[in-house]
Formats: sequence, structure tokens, C-alpha cells
Amino acid sequence: MLALVVLAAGCRGADEPEMAFVSERAGAHEIRLLTRSGEDRPLAATGGGGLFPIAFAPAGPELLAVRVVETESGPEEQLMLVPLAGGKPRPIGPLAARARNASWSPDGRWIAFESSAESFRDLYRMDADGKGVRRLTDNREGNFEPEVSPDGRSIAFVSSRDGDAEVYVMPAAGGPARRITAFHKDDWNPRWSPDGRRLAFLSSREGSDRIYLVNADGSATLRLTGRGQDTLPTNEQEMDPAWSPDGRQVAYTFRPRGGNPSIRVADVAAGTWRTLSDGRGKDWMPTWSPDGRYIAFSSERGGDTDLYRMRADGGGVTRLTEARGADWLPRWVRR
Repeated sequence: MLALVVLAAGCRGADEPEMAFVSERAGAHEIRLLTRSGEDRPLAATGGGGLFPIAFAPAGPELLAVRVVETESGPEEQLMLVPLAGGKPRPIGPLAARARNASWSPDGRWIAFESSAESFRDLYRMDADGKGVRRLTDNREGNFEPEVSPDGRSIAFVSSRDGDAEVYVMPAAGGPARRITAFHKDDWNPRWSPDGRRLAFLSSREGSDRIYLVNADGSATLRLTGRGQDTLPTNEQEMDPAWSPDGRQVAYTFRPRGGNPSIRVADVAAGTWRTLSDGRGKDWMPTWSPDGRYIAFSSERGGDTDLYRMRADGGGVTRLTEARGADWLPRWVRR
């Protein structure tokens, strides 16, 4: 639920942020910015506690993040708006044991998120300034991972209300939900295609976690890769699906049993795939640049966890961070 982003119009100089990421180099989880010139700097006034980037605001130069704070009763989470120009992060929404998986509306006017503020886990909606919080679901089995559609009219999410985890879609204002998947094993992690016509999701229905595609009305479910085969090996896992900006490809992490994870890209129409990293180091969390030319990812190939960038064809691999301490969870700025 972790979407690419739009930065407000303004200067596009070398010191303008190119992406945000989470870093552990300071001994705690903090958000840092990587500029277009390659400068790597901390985001000002992070406010203490662990901070994890979610997505930049579509309508302004702020970053939506989740802050994790240790309390006497255990860790608690709260969504935060962090200004890129400096200043103190502003908490929005309720403080709860779980407050995560937030998703911006396309116009940046509201946010859908998951919270345990009043129940085991349910979905909420609030204005971008943190006001007008409304509960959208009420099921004791839980509702998770909201993802706002590209047109802002619907929210895809995961619920266990019918026994196991399945993907559902409901109106953006709340109301009756339509069940999109139906299988006796778990389906989760829905991701809208850029045109809003399909969803990618993860499923364990064939023994391994794999990526599937389904039309937004629940029809035509099929595997992203390996089509035409009756079964697939159960020692391989797929995760971290990310649509390309044109919707023709999906990048993802592939993990063979006993081997290192690597980055693959699949052609949506053909179901074919190609491996972009060689598996000699651990590569994961691929995310497309807004123009579709590059893929950023986290890797341990250099001995530490750092950020890298490569062309969409796998060439031109560039190391983006080198400081000691883990750097991961890259989030591009879209202009």
C-alpha cells in the first residue's frame, strides 16, 4: 500500500529529493532522503521513535510515514505527515497498537488506513489533515491492507470475514464490499494496476506464495507467471509485486528455497518473466521510477543492506547508499 508519489510543482534542482528510504545507520529507524545529485541526508526533525516512509502526498511536499513508539504496554503506531522542508512531523489519525498500510487518494484529499484503535483490525478513512476520521469496516475477523483505486472510487482490501483471507473491493466512502477472490487458502496484498482494471495479489493456493492477477470485477483469475503448467514447484516464493507505470509489467522478488532472493520482471500479457539480478546477493523490494526507466531495490550484495538502482532491463546497476547500517524500503518521488 505502499504507492509511488507526486511532489508539488516547484524547483527541480540537484538538491531536490529523488526518493525517501528507511535507514538504521543511526541506531534507530529513521527516514533519509536521496537527492537527484546523489546526496544522502536525514529528513529534518524526525521527532524520535522509529519512522518508516509510506508515500509522498500527491498534493504537496510532505511524506506520509508511520511512527513506532515503545510504551509500557508495548509498541504503538501512529501515522505522521513529515514536511520535506523541515519542521516537526505532525501526527494524524489515532494512536494504536497497529496503524499502518495507509493509502492516499489520487487527489491527495484523504487517506485510507488500517488500525486497531477500536477493534482487532479495521479500515478507516480520514481527511489529509487528520480530521474527519471515519470507520469503514466492522468485522471481528479483521480487515487489512487498504489500497485506493487509481480513480479514487474504490478501496481494495483483505478480510478474513468469510473464513480465510480474501481480497474484497468496497466503495471509497464505505458500504457493502464485493468479494473478488474465493479460495480455501489465503489471498492478500492487493495492488491495483495503473488503469484500475486489474488487481495483482499474493496467494498460497498452490502451495507456495505466488502472484496472481484478477479483473476488478473478480473475473479471470490467473497466475502472473508459469501459465500453461498444471503445477509449480513448491520450493519457490514470490513477493513484493510492483506494477510498472504503463501496466505492462510487474516487478517482484523471487526467492528459491535455500537460495538468495532476486529481482524478476514479468510481462503481464504473456506471463513470461526474466531475472534481473543474479542471486549472488540478497535483492528485494523492487520499485519502479515514475517514468518506468529504472527499478530501485534493496540489496546485501555489498555486504551491508543498501539501496541500488538499475535500468528496467537489469543493466546499469548503481549503488545509491554506502554508509554503514541498513538502508531499505525505497520510495520514489514522482514529478
